[in-house]
Amino acid sequence: MRKSGWIWPLLCIVFGIRLYGWGWGLAAGLLLLACLLLHEVGHMLAAWALGVPVREFGLCLVGAYNRRAYATRRRDEILISFAGPLMNILLAFVLVFVPNIGFQVGLCSLLLGIVNLIPLPSSDGLRIVKNIFGTTIPGTPVIAQASVSPQ
Repeated sequence: MRKSGWIWPLLCIVFGIRLYGWGWGLAAGLLLLACLLLHEVGHMLAAWALGVPVREFGLCLVGAYNRRAYATRRRDEILISFAGPLMNILLAFVLVFVPNIGFQVGLCSLLLGIVNLIPLPSSDGLRIVKNIFGTTIPGTPVIAQASVSPQ
């Protein structure tokens, strides 16, 4: 965890306690934090399955992150980028079965997954769009250009 990474666990726990009080709030906060981290685990599992090395995983001021090599094919970059939001969407369906706090935490996980698919700066949605169209948005590099060997 980076120096500023402690902010996210604290915010998740405070948010949970604010919603449910001390009893269920701590559990809700920890589940929210798990949703953030499992989002990154989704990316990492997809990367490993596609043979893309993952170097680092953690929390920083802007949220959870993982550092990995770029995939050599655009399709693989799209799959890796989509795996995080997919993990949140799947978690939302599982969390519905957690008593007392599951519905709202599941809704937060669902929103995290959906919002991450919107093509905004630093989002998975932007990485997906850039790799589908093979173009760059001004000021941003192309992610995972396909290599073409001369014949």
